[in-house]
Amino acid sequence: MLDKNRWLINAPIAHRGLWGGDIIENSIPAYQNAIDKGYPIEIDLYSSSNGVLYSFHDLSLARMCGVNKNITELSSTKIENLRLLSSNYKIPTFKEVLELVNGKVPLLIEIKNQPDKLIVERVLASLVGYKGEYAIQSFNPLYIKRVKKLAPKVTRGILATKVKEHLIGNSPLVRYIIRHTALNFIIKPHFISHDYSALPLNKRQRKNLPVIAWTVTNQNIYNDIKNSCDNIIFEHFIPKK
Repeated sequence: MLDKNRWLINAPIAHRGLWGGDIIENSIPAYQNAIDKGYPIEIDLYSSSNGVLYSFHDLSLARMCGVNKNITELSSTKIENLRLLSSNYKIPTFKEVLELVNGKVPLLIEIKNQPDKLIVERVLASLVGYKGEYAIQSFNPLYIKRVKKLAPKVTRGILATKVKEHLIGNSPLVRYIIRHTALNFIIKPHFISHDYSALPLNKRQRKNLPVIAWTVTNQNIYNDIKNSCDNIIFEHFIPKK
């Protein structure tokens, strides 16, 4: 179990940084804004075709960069030339995020499902020597199993959902595993991150683990689910307890 004083339980987590208006998601300004306001930051990681880690949410570059390619298909040289929503801001590398945050606020790091077979190893190698607080989560239980094996002291969580659109592209078996967190007995997560619409979780699925609800987008939703979770990942509003 996590210590009751841990940030994962007590501090609302800014989804893709603290963004909105002129501040773009998953950009250096979004991360700096979260740091300035004292919020932990949730980020997503993909590896480029040559193994450089980037903080970016979508597999496709179309929505944020206007490029009809997956980020995993491009080399770091090509990714460095892209800009977020026609701004002056590029896609930050994981290294740049770690240098910016530098322990000022905690990081909740999601490893996205992707072709790179060494993605877990790359993430853990990047965190060697990092002094700040962080936790790692993923929808992919095999990634979390790998984290458990290679870095058993790292706080790890499993992402889960029952929303069909979040499960598109997965096989029926994988969809079942994600919906029911069916491999938790093997990966032994420290917490569960679940879409808020499925709360409250039953005792069998929760198994006394802390639950972080994602992604809460307004105060009314938060008010409705706050007694069914220990913390939230939020965007588009500032939570009031």
